[in-house]
Amino acid sequence: MKSERQQVILDLLQQHQTVTVKMISDSLHVSDMTIRRDLAEMAEEGLVVRVHGGAQLPRSARGSSLLRVRSHEEKKHRSVEQKRAAARAAAKIVKPGDAIFLGGGTTLELMCDYLPKADIRVVTNSMPVLNLLADNPHIDLFLVGGTLRQDTRVFTTPYGARAFHGLSTNKAFVSATGVFGNEVFGSHPDVGALLGNAVSHSAEAYLVLDDDKVGVRDFCSFTTLDRIAAAFINPGASAEAIKSLETYTTVIAE
Repeated sequence: MKSERQQVILDLLQQHQTVTVKMISDSLHVSDMTIRRDLAEMAEEGLVVRVHGGAQLPRSARGSSLLRVRSHEEKKHRSVEQKRAAARAAAKIVKPGDAIFLGGGTTLELMCDYLPKADIRVVTNSMPVLNLLADNPHIDLFLVGGTLRQDTRVFTTPYGARAFHGLSTNKAFVSATGVFGNEVFGSHPDVGALLGNAVSHSAEAYLVLDDDKVGVRDFCSFTTLDRIAAAFINPGASAEAIKSLETYTTVIAE
């Protein structure tokens, strides 16, 4: 499938920074013409930059730049097993009686499948999380944010506004579009402000992500890794990604 081919291309780019058409073709056992079509489409989406004979990741002076925000539907079909592994590991630390924040993003949505079958409170700004947990008899569910972003399916508040109004949690789980150095990034200031608010209103904050986000800088920094109790990352994550995260926080890959 095209989506799977393009994910393999991105994985190769994360490992090598620059790849050739031949390298991709040898890995996927498909024609050069197919690879060139994939690269052309990915370049239009801002995922890669075409170079002679291949492609490379878009770069800035401070890491990879995300040139286009992927829609929620696109994200659902990328790195699914990696996301599921990270989500499953993160859900293990949720205990009966906990009050947790679950942010938006397809990785955190997968956590809903693994939450304990015991009474907990869940605060969220995610429409998919709201829908997934609405009929769960063990969960008291609270929605924060006022305006729904159609592209990412999360609710936001105006930049600088208070979203939590006195609510607090003992564990907050957030995802990110990028992590570069100590900084954790999102794509939109409104979303970033709400996530930063969630981190500051929780006794402990956790980052749940797959390793293709590490080394990537995006538009809005909403917290720092040294404020994160632990980062849950997919098994098989690159040693470079794990080492980068471990400079600032505990990394759990299982």
